[in-house]
Amino acid sequence: DRMKIEQRLRLVVRDQRLCCAYQPKVDFRSDTVTGVEVLLRWRDEDGNVNAPGDFVNLAVDLGLMDEITHFVLGETVAAIDHIDAAFGPEASISINVAARQANNPGFMRSLAEAIESTGFPKRFTLELTEEAFISKGRFQSEILPLVREIGARVSIDDFGVGYSSLGELADITADEIKVDRSFITGIHRRPRSQSVLKAIESLSYALGMSVVVEGVETAEELAYLQAATRIRLAQGYYFAKPMLLDELPLRRFSEGRGDVAPIREVGNARPVASRAVLQNRAS
Repeated sequence: DRMKIEQRLRLVVRDQRLCCAYQPKVDFRSDTVTGVEVLLRWRDEDGNVNAPGDFVNLAVDLGLMDEITHFVLGETVAAIDHIDAAFGPEASISINVAARQANNPGFMRSLAEAIESTGFPKRFTLELTEEAFISKGRFQSEILPLVREIGARVSIDDFGVGYSSLGELADITADEIKVDRSFITGIHRRPRSQSVLKAIESLSYALGMSVVVEGVETAEELAYLQAATRIRLAQGYYFAKPMLLDELPLRRFSEGRGDVAPIREVGNARPVASRAVLQNRAS
């Protein structure tokens, strides 16, 4: 099975069937889009678009992920006019970096140089899993300064699973923490998850890190976040699914007003509604 996946992956890379999808990061208290995450996708032989699944870990193992990450950055830069039209010229741009890449000085130096050469490095955020920070690698001491030097930001992705602990969080230098969706799904009816989220929220703000919750899919989840937390930022299907380039709206996805919507329907995305509309949905 692994050999079949490996062969398929190599063909996808060779035949240039990789593409990017874009998912907005929403400030649900001001009804604005503050950023966009760039997500890797691949097209099969029939043209169907698929999430990477096992491809990413295998690509890291095979040494293909460095090339793929530079591809994602190149596609993002080429699409910047569309991104700005859809989400605004001030929207941050997040790209994912694997933990093994993050502890590779040679690759990270080349990535930092490529980001700086875009002309807008301060818009970029590198999303890294907590393994990159907590492992005994060189990220914190040697590589993080490279990222800081060009003005880019760093985010801890999928926090709350795998390697994380609140004690470790105190020793991590980052700008943003993204709470894993496993804590957010059905949070309005899960007191233990509510307690964990409050602890993460309090410690993150005390350490100067903004908090983003991932996987918001229902009005009930959003209503809880609005009423019971100080968190402002979220991603999830409730706001919009990841969109391919030709699915991006032709004008601003959100302008902070409930009467602003894309000119045309955008796949499964829904425009960010005004606070009043969101509250009505929740009720």
